[in-house]
Amino acid sequence: MSQSTALEIAFPVPPPPATAQEQRRQQVLDAARVCFARSGFHSASMHQICAEAQMSPGALYRYFPSKDSIIEAIAEEERVMAAACTQLLFEPGDLVERIVQVGVEYLKHTRDRATGGLTIEIWSESIRNTAVGQRFCEIEADIHASFRKLLLDARQRGEIDPDADIDAALTLIFALADGLVLHLQLHPKISIDTIEPQLRKFVQGLLAPKGDAQVPSARRPEV
Repeated sequence: MSQSTALEIAFPVPPPPATAQEQRRQQVLDAARVCFARSGFHSASMHQICAEAQMSPGALYRYFPSKDSIIEAIAEEERVMAAACTQLLFEPGDLVERIVQVGVEYLKHTRDRATGGLTIEIWSESIRNTAVGQRFCEIEADIHASFRKLLLDARQRGEIDPDADIDAALTLIFALADGLVLHLQLHPKISIDTIEPQLRKFVQGLLAPKGDAQVPSARRPEV
């Protein structure tokens, strides 16, 4: 695997609402995300969402008949975003660098309190195995399947270690990403820029063919 070079990778930005009705609908969803991140899916009420959206209950119910319908709409937004972001992994360029850059963008995306808090709330619901959690587990499964295909294809092309345990590698990559999301929420002053080089070393050590894996400086032979 060649020495990595910087890639221009950025998460896709959804197009702005085209009509006033779509704008108001998105206003409700944005407000709901804030409320769900702050209070949880179960505790957040339609009244709180109305207040956050600065919208009357009558106006809100024209767009969403229930809280469940709002959650379903957010789940669909997450599905579309996840599919678009996963597709970035299949772009041309060094595989390790693609994984690192998508990971960095994911950490930046979940860095703010609303997005990161909602992500953690989604995990909590998934653990409880509720209907909400099941919906988001399906999204996670789709991401996992795409990532697994990426690594299997890369191994077949000789881009990663032929002896790499793909499922174990995926477990470690997903666990590291999830742990960093939580850690950065707890420690907001940590700079993602300081994490990126170590993340690159981690992915290289996990996937790079043995001849290409960088030797840690402490173990390099003396010249």
